[in-house]
Amino acid sequence: MVRHALGLNAFDDKSLAVPITVIPPFYMSNLAYMLYGMLSFSLLSYLMYSRHYKHERQREFEQSIRASEERLKLALWASGDGMWDWNITQNKVYRTNMVPQMNFDHSDKLLIHNIHLEDRARVEHLLQKHLDGESEFFEAEYRVETGDGKWTWLLDRGQVVERDNKDRPLRMAGTHKDITSRKEIENELKLSSQVLFSMNEAVVVGELDYRVRSVNPAFSRITGFKPQEVAGKHFLFLAMGRQSREFYLTVEAQLLRYKHWAGEIKIRTRNRKGILAWLEINQVIDNKGETSHFVAVFTDITARKKAEEDLRVLANFDPLTGLPNRTLFQDRLNHAITKAHRSQQVVALLFLDLDRFKHINDSMGHHIGDLLLKSVSIRLQNAIREGDTVARLGGDEFTLILEGVQKTESVTRIAEKVLQSFETPFLLDDKVLTISSSIGISLYPNDADDTTSLIKYADTAMYHAKSLGRNNFQFYTAELNHYATRHVQLEAGLKQAINLNELSLVYQPKFDVKTEKIIGLEALLRWNSEELGFISPAEFIPLAEETGMINEIGHWALNQACSQLSQWHQQGFEYISVAVNLSARQLKADIISTIEVALAVSGLPASALELELTESMIMGNPADSVEILTQLKAIGLTISIDDFGTGYSSLSYLKRFPIDTLKIDREFVRDITEDPDDAAITSAIITLAHSLELNVVAEGVETHEQLEFLRQGGCDQVQGFLLSKPLSAIDCLARLKLDKSSLSS
Repeated sequence: MVRHALGLNAFDDKSLAVPITVIPPFYMSNLAYMLYGMLSFSLLSYLMYSRHYKHERQREFEQSIRASEERLKLALWASGDGMWDWNITQNKVYRTNMVPQMNFDHSDKLLIHNIHLEDRARVEHLLQKHLDGESEFFEAEYRVETGDGKWTWLLDRGQVVERDNKDRPLRMAGTHKDITSRKEIENELKLSSQVLFSMNEAVVVGELDYRVRSVNPAFSRITGFKPQEVAGKHFLFLAMGRQSREFYLTVEAQLLRYKHWAGEIKIRTRNRKGILAWLEINQVIDNKGETSHFVAVFTDITARKKAEEDLRVLANFDPLTGLPNRTLFQDRLNHAITKAHRSQQVVALLFLDLDRFKHINDSMGHHIGDLLLKSVSIRLQNAIREGDTVARLGGDEFTLILEGVQKTESVTRIAEKVLQSFETPFLLDDKVLTISSSIGISLYPNDADDTTSLIKYADTAMYHAKSLGRNNFQFYTAELNHYATRHVQLEAGLKQAINLNELSLVYQPKFDVKTEKIIGLEALLRWNSEELGFISPAEFIPLAEETGMINEIGHWALNQACSQLSQWHQQGFEYISVAVNLSARQLKADIISTIEVALAVSGLPASALELELTESMIMGNPADSVEILTQLKAIGLTISIDDFGTGYSSLSYLKRFPIDTLKIDREFVRDITEDPDDAAITSAIITLAHSLELNVVAEGVETHEQLEFLRQGGCDQVQGFLLSKPLSAIDCLARLKLDKSSLSS
């Protein structure tokens, strides 16, 4: 029966012909109730008149009734409400002023199937409850499909108006109203509320006096204040710190003029923590065009600002030392030059490089190297004036920008102060280190008027300082351009030297002091560039060390020496050995496997190869050196210490190294016949070596007097121009043959 109860139809004149039972007022609107009363009164008047007046007056009353009905129709139409009357027994519904207009074939066709599927079960349930007497009246909101295929919202109200003696419902009447517009507004308001409550930004709605009216959940989450704690308070109670009165007046003036203000402000949270927020304030304009409220929206940008600051620091400052990096240095140098140009002043740029830092970094580890760089940065900052800049460009390269220079003497004093700051040893993790620096200086506008040239010239001057023995400073001069160009050419040429077959080996014989016969050879590297000509080893080997190309070059030299010695062995000179110099970089590389491969390819016995290492190189990290030398000795190689006496001369470590030979540096040999100190040192080295059962080789023997002194002192072997200069492979073979023939004779 419920399914026949609902369903509304278009306006139908026949509906007024049905008797209407009195309907209680609470389910109808006031206007509908008034209209219903008018209709009931008309019908009652008609019945009374029909009893007491003659038949001829009946027509007059019927006309009056019809006029009332017409007025009722018009009133219902004007009210926007519709009325319905359901004869439950006959399952017929009579309707007046149906809303919305529907397309039906029959006036009593029910609309239960036109109710939206999502609403249908709920409406049926509410209607059944009323019919069963469980509710005082029936009221439901639901959607119905109109003739144009759209859905319209209706508010339906009604009540059972007639029951039989068994309390079964016989008749039900009510009204309906189109509430589509109201529902749309409600949905918009609901959506707005959901958006407001789901926002991550804090929202504050305030009155015109800037007192808080309401806040959203994000406000409480960000600030910690509950809505009841801030209601009625002035919005500015959140502001942290003291803003000037002019600031607030400016904000208010902009709000009045532009209806909007936005900016950064520090806000106080409930736990008195300050957060940085981006705040936007807008006025709310009502339908009269007047301001009714203001809405403030803010978001916590503390983390974002910190991230921006971290990125700024990362982009502009060295993370290790905290000094300006290359980017910020370039910016400050540009600024200094621009400022100096306007004020007609001088800017000095100091380019500083730590001497032998790589050796410390490689031998003692990057941790010590980092600690050293931090300590250096502190000393540099203490050495300069306030307002000057110290920057780290990378590695062990630092720059100093000195502004407002009046005389070059002031630059000299600062450079000397910087060098002096390195005289005090550095204490790093219980290790005491001494290091020096080399400084190059260029001046604006004396040397260059642009930053690129200024940096280049300071760098050039710094390399010149290194070439002069390090631990000094040099001003740039035009003549240094040649040096800088030469350095670039050498580096570029050295990279191609092996491929272009420009490298070669020469061999300097080592002679037995007693017999003056060749017993071994030392392989020496030479570079004859097609473009640059002959390049001295003293010039290109340090460059190879600096650029890291020494590993590749050293690998080539080792293989070449072994190959050549193998040929000489095959020609009958099996008693000859060859000595190859190793660099510190090679010692740290996979030198063991490199040597094993070279010996295997050449077919030489390990005893035919001698490795020469400088004293300073192995003493840089004695513990590691002992381990590596022990492995080399285990292969069967001969190991000698070159330039002995010029480095650490640590006797405690000397006896721990698995070495075979000590080579006396030419600096001592040169003056042994004239300088008693050199003679005493040389004699002491020979005695020391023999006490450790080591052979002794003296380098740089150029006179008979030197040779005789060494012979009398017990030296085992000598090298030098007196007996033979370094020879090419062809000349060396000829000398070997000559030496062998004289020996056999």
